[in-house]
Amino acid sequence: MNKKTLIILAAVFSVFVITALVFADSSNRRMRLRHADKNKDGIVDSKEMQMEKRWEHRRQFKTDALWKKRKVNTEIEQKYDANNDGWLQPEEAKQLLQDRYTLIKTEGNAKVDTTIEEAYDTNGDGIIDAKEAEALKEDLQ
Repeated sequence: MNKKTLIILAAVFSVFVITALVFADSSNRRMRLRHADKNKDGIVDSKEMQMEKRWEHRRQFKTDALWKKRKVNTEIEQKYDANNDGWLQPEEAKQLLQDRYTLIKTEGNAKVDTTIEEAYDTNGDGIIDAKEAEALKEDLQ
């Protein structure tokens, strides 16, 4: 192949890759907007967008909540710091969330008392209700 042919092939390939990336990003954006449109009216209002941002944050955060060591910041977290080292180990954090989930199942909701729980409070009202607890349940399985 001569130099001119290689340049043309490289240009065509570049256009193909860029087009694929644009379509992938566009498709991902449409899926995110569909997910954000909670009332399915075809319009994502500011409240729905805020809820979507919280959901995305929670989704990114949730694996960290269970699998990373976390500094103890509250009295409740201290109760679950079994080895009293000032850090919640993954097992300790999981136990905290399991107990909170049990409370939600029996009482209907639970006040957000820790940064770990904040990730599950998708509407930002300071309470984890039964609907929000579904994500908590999934993470505990």
